[in-house]
Amino acid sequence: MKKNLSSSILILIIILFMHPQMVLAGSCLSETTIGSGPKVSQPDPSVEMQDKDLGIGPVKHVELGPINAKMVGEGKTIYGTQCIICHDLDQNKLGPALKMVTKSRTPEYIMNMLLNPAQMQKENANVKALLKQYNNLPMPDPALNQEKARSVLEYLRSLAK
Repeated sequence: MKKNLSSSILILIIILFMHPQMVLAGSCLSETTIGSGPKVSQPDPSVEMQDKDLGIGPVKHVELGPINAKMVGEGKTIYGTQCIICHDLDQNKLGPALKMVTKSRTPEYIMNMLLNPAQMQKENANVKALLKQYNNLPMPDPALNQEKARSVLEYLRSLAK
């Protein structure tokens, strides 16, 4: 817990050092298919209207099944120690609010953003637009493996239900 808190504080200090205007403004998997629970042939209804942008990174396909409560718990812990500094659930902070992100982005995009933020910020048009909207404040690499990124995705899915 102390290590995660120290890491979060360090990231915040780096962000504030790089962007002082913000103060004034107020187990790696080798496969690219990630799944939890039983495989489903129909897409999750929350994905039907999403932008089909898969992002840039190792995740090419995510099989969504019923929400996995164990993964939700782990994802909530990760979110609370690494993401909350910049991302509130209901309102924009240094980055966009994330409560409903699974309604507007594909699971692959979300996981690739967590796993490969530097390349996503350089090459993905949607992320470039977000950077402009949020004062070109880059997202630091949360250093997650695919299982942990999948847990964060599962937590975000649970919020949008």
